[in-house]
Amino acid sequence: MGVNTNSCARFKLETDETSHCYRRYFYGREHHDFIAMDPAVGPLVLSVRTEVISSQDHFRIMLRTKKGTTHKIISASALADRPSASRMARLLSEEITTEQFTPVAFPGGSELIVQYDEHVLTNTYKFGVIYQRSGQISEEELFGNARGGPAFQEFLNVLGDTVELQGFSGYRGGLDTVHGQTGLQAVYTEFRGREAMFHVSTMLPYTLGDQQQLQRKRHIGNDIVAIIFQEQNTPFAPDMIASNFLHAYIVVQPIDALTDKVRYRVRC
Repeated sequence: MGVNTNSCARFKLETDETSHCYRRYFYGREHHDFIAMDPAVGPLVLSVRTEVISSQDHFRIMLRTKKGTTHKIISASALADRPSASRMARLLSEEITTEQFTPVAFPGGSELIVQYDEHVLTNTYKFGVIYQRSGQISEEELFGNARGGPAFQEFLNVLGDTVELQGFSGYRGGLDTVHGQTGLQAVYTEFRGREAMFHVSTMLPYTLGDQQQLQRKRHIGNDIVAIIFQEQNTPFAPDMIASNFLHAYIVVQPIDALTDKVRYRVRC
């Protein structure tokens, strides 16, 4: 199975590179943490560790301010014989003027810093998945598909596992796992310590007589990313779906569906 990502290749996934740095380079190793209050910059948290790189002494430094976190490795020669906390901090931010840095010496200090650095990380995600039949060009048609075809089910098997929602203990993505009000099944996966729940349009409750299928739109319309699955080439435009939250659409078409050579054309 393959994926043709021709139009997505130019995009780069952006991640917060500093979030794991403290855990990776400081936590559990010999290092020093400091806190300070700068009159201009505000609260500061500084972490410093000595390392030998290419037989030369260096300082690995992390500085946290209200504007964000900076992580650098600086040669010890840049500090001459005065490697004070304030001088190290100013190497990362010239706005800092305070000289008063207090060592973090209380138990649990490192754990609190880890929690602060990693609080921005997200390990749970939810995505919408919409089945679009050939020729469907309206929101009502997209959400009105009671079920998908075999090629759609094949694609869902690629995304993850079909799980029973009743009593499900993983990340539920806002779905009801007690009373069954959001359907009986969903597609779920785990990848590199992260969980993803897919709000599949044909698995969410279908309401006879409701042209807008509000039960389905309530979940998918509140996602940020939606996957549009097309069994055949059909026009799709983001303005087909009225939503204040959906910001990205991934249009997927199968090639050689239901064969051992199946692959997917992906457009972003």
